[in-house]
Amino acid sequence: MHTPNGRGGRPSPKTLQLCAQVHDALSYALAGASDPVLQDLVLDSVEPMPDDRHVLVAVLDPCGHGLVATLSALDGARGYLREAVAESVRRRKVPQLSFTVAPPDGGAR
Repeated sequence: MHTPNGRGGRPSPKTLQLCAQVHDALSYALAGASDPVLQDLVLDSVEPMPDDRHVLVAVLDPCGHGLVATLSALDGARGYLREAVAESVRRRKVPQLSFTVAPPDGGAR
């Protein structure tokens, strides 16, 4: 897991709560997306990035759409996904979303 704010140690409870809220919002948003690639993805984790303005969203691609197609679909839906997070998370600024994709066999990201 990334360390928040470059200070080392564990993320604060507030940061962990934000990650859990983002995880829940994105789970619903992916399931309700119009793009079949997004609908097939499984949300693996949401981790804080060092600056607290970004989170790293890890998804699994169990249907094997491929890295390029999956990242392209996620990038194309970035606004929709951030909007879904904004509706669920009570913060002045919605975190930026960065994505990583695990292969269908569950190997390294």
